[in-house]
Amino acid sequence: MRWILFILLTMAASVLEAGNLLNLIAFGYGQVRPSILLVLLVFFALRTEPMEVVGISFLLGFAADLAGPVMGPNTVCWGVAGSLLAQMQGLLNVRHSVYQIAVVLAAALVLMAASHGLAVLKTEQAGTLPLQILLGRAFYTAAIVPFLWPLLERLRPLLKKPQPGRSSGIRLGHV
Repeated sequence: MRWILFILLTMAASVLEAGNLLNLIAFGYGQVRPSILLVLLVFFALRTEPMEVVGISFLLGFAADLAGPVMGPNTVCWGVAGSLLAQMQGLLNVRHSVYQIAVVLAAALVLMAASHGLAVLKTEQAGTLPLQILLGRAFYTAAIVPFLWPLLERLRPLLKKPQPGRSSGIRLGHV
């Protein structure tokens, strides 16, 4: 993994989630917005080496915490979810967009509910996430998958770590 490019991609997604740009496509007074970072988590957890997924999921969870109201819950939940998804790489077939949407929807439902539960435990507030908002966010996140997944597939060769023995530079002839 080329970490500098991945960090730049993560920063761009975090700025979108933390800023007001996604409010242009949000529903329900800005409460129902898609999570670009969650799509990145599922994509990279299923498309990169399992040893790298641990760092990727931690970084994406930390970025989601920075973009969210409470620090900590997303890092924990997304780290565990990324590791579990990485272990299921051979089991889940995500070549077709229907399967991609289904995996992102399931991950969104579980992660958003678990993150909110941990945030409530941490802040000791009796705040509840209405089921309509949870379902709206999860379905909206799954709805952006057909647009975002092909873009990530095109960016994936740039993010892959170079193969040993292959030079990306100019070949010099023998003298």
